[in-house]
Amino acid sequence: MPPARLDEVLATPSRSGIEPWVRHSRATLDTMLREVNARGFAVADNELAPGIRSVAVPIRDGRGEVRAAMNVTVNSAETTTKTLLDRHLPHLQRAAGAISSDWALWQSRPQLDLPART
Repeated sequence: MPPARLDEVLATPSRSGIEPWVRHSRATLDTMLREVNARGFAVADNELAPGIRSVAVPIRDGRGEVRAAMNVTVNSAETTTKTLLDRHLPHLQRAAGAISSDWALWQSRPQLDLPART
C-alpha cells in the first residue's frame, strides 16, 4: 500500500466502534507491517481484546493486490499461539490461496457490460 494510503487507512476510525485493547506508535506499526508483509500473515495476540487470539492472511486479485483478508479467531485461554499457527494457519492459507486463484481466474475472463435493468 502506498504510504499516503496507509496514512489515510490508519487515520480512519474503526467502523466497529470498538477501541483496540492495545495501541502502538506509528513507528511500531510500521515495523509490524513490514514483518507481516515479509511473513505473509498477521497474528494478533490479546491485542484486539483480552482473551482473543487471531491469525489473518491476505486474499489477492489476479494482479497480486490485496483485496480482502480472512482470519481465524480463537479464545487465547483455550488455544495457544503455536496451535493457532501450526494447525489453523495452513488451512487458512490454503483457503485464501483457493479464493485468490478463483478471483484471478474470474478477472482473466472477458467481462461483459450488461445493460441496466429498467
